[in-house]
Amino acid sequence: MSSDVMAIQTAGASGKPWVETLHEWVTTVDHKRLGVLYILFALIFLVIGGIEATIMRIQLMRPHNDFVSPQVFNRMFTMHGTTMIFFVAMPILFGFANYLVPLMIGARDMAFPRLNAFSFWLTALGGFLLYFSFVGGSGLYGAGNAPDIGWWAYAPLTSRAFHLDIVLTTGLSRCSSPASAASGPPSTSLPQSSVCGARA
Repeated sequence: MSSDVMAIQTAGASGKPWVETLHEWVTTVDHKRLGVLYILFALIFLVIGGIEATIMRIQLMRPHNDFVSPQVFNRMFTMHGTTMIFFVAMPILFGFANYLVPLMIGARDMAFPRLNAFSFWLTALGGFLLYFSFVGGSGLYGAGNAPDIGWWAYAPLTSRAFHLDIVLTTGLSRCSSPASAASGPPSTSLPQSSVCGARA
């Protein structure tokens, strides 16, 4: 008797349209499904971060390699580090925590299920926005420009002087003629030769 009931339930579940299944997963507040979504999200970004690491490894395979430009290498380095920390390591921990902690403490679900689901979709939106910067990162100034300031975003390396793309698209350069340099941004404590040599 119980095997017949199980067979009927299995047949009913397999006959469900995929749109309905997708809707259930997108709108879910179940901690197990959200844990699975976090882990799948982390695995997708693990592949993306692995592709970025492969590009960096190919560039460093031999001296004077021209596989990618220095600017693209800096972007790959920054995006790889950001991806691996914020979109792989943290979501995979959140995924296992979402799935296992309520089971371990005997709770029916997380304390705030809707807030839990909202946090996952905010994480997914953050990953989409970060990678959208490849196409639309420069906004009104022109083509896309992914972050290229390294893993830690230390203050001197985030200034305008170290960003060739900003200099090219806005015309703010301290290495051009004296007249244009006078109309540009105020000088920093860095000597002009070191800044211009870094961009040359």
